[in-house]
Amino acid sequence: MTELERVEREIAILQENVRSSTRALSDTNLSQDAAHRERASIELYRHHLDELLMKRDGLQFLADE
Repeated sequence: MTELERVEREIAILQENVRSSTRALSDTNLSQDAAHRERASIELYRHHLDELLMKRDGLQFLADE
């Protein structure tokens, strides 16, 4: 597996994690503490996702050269 493939795989996983946590927030039975944890998780996922997207762009640029 190339570095680009690994990064793309991690991106897909994080995108699914964001979707899952977002769905969890729509659960009306979710406690305030659990909702807070889900929101914090989403922020972490998105931050890491942004970093990986930039890394992927750099790897794609290098691959195109």
